Amino acid sequence: MANLVQHFLARANRAHSVRSYNALVAGFRRQYRGDYDMAMIASIGALSPLEFERQGDGHVAVLRHHGLRDGMSIYDLGCGSGRTAMALQRSSWRGRYKGADIVKPLVHYLKSKCPGYDAVVHRKLTIAAPDASLDMIFHWSVFTHLYPEECFLYMEDTFRALKPGGRLIFSFLELEDAKHHGVFDSRLGRFRKQGWSDTLDVFLHRDWIRYWAKRIGFEDLSFTDGTDETHHPQFWQALAAMTKPA
Repeated sequence: MANLVQHFLARANRAHSVRSYNALVAGFRRQYRGDYDMAMIASIGALSPLEFERQGDGHVAVLRHHGLRDGMSIYDLGCGSGRTAMALQRSSWRGRYKGADIVKPLVHYLKSKCPGYDAVVHRKLTIAAPDASLDMIFHWSVFTHLYPEECFLYMEDTFRALKPGGRLIFSFLELEDAKHHGVFDSRLGRFRKQGWSDTLDVFLHRDWIRYWAKRIGFEDLSFTDGTDETHHPQFWQALAAMTKPA
């Protein structure tokens, strides 16, 4: 009986993101009834098709800065409705793309817009790829909605799936950046009003990421402030990049 209880508790804990994001997508589909494209765009935080494209083009600029080249095998964790995938397609990048997300409608939308790309619904804290098979793994605003332990497990399995010399790039929220305080204040307001929040928003510290990277075995760790536009457009969230030793 104890094992059964633990099993259901583990499933309930892991399902927090699945429930939250399926509810979010369903809400936007009701709001934009009759405009499925806009519902899918809004579901990942874009306010218009133009902003959706601009954000995606910025993602590609980040990836190119960190070594994206034609012929690579890349993995888009939390691919959503295809913001980065469509931008890669627009940029004429050539390589092997695989996306993964926990929400079926978003994955199906991506595949409809990028028929040459692979995308799957994958809800485990793992990378759906064989050992040492990927040149680059990236994710935007994924660790912003997971418990720290979940972030670590994703990083750990990322190391397994990357080829030697492969790169991990991801974005995160940090309270050290004043521009991120609005997210915290918004959550604080919901907790003051109703005692809970319908979505999980998490802030990470760079020292945590340094510790995780060292413990797992990554090297060449670097950070980019959300306001830094030296090598690509401002990302708003902070960025971390690291390498699996060759």
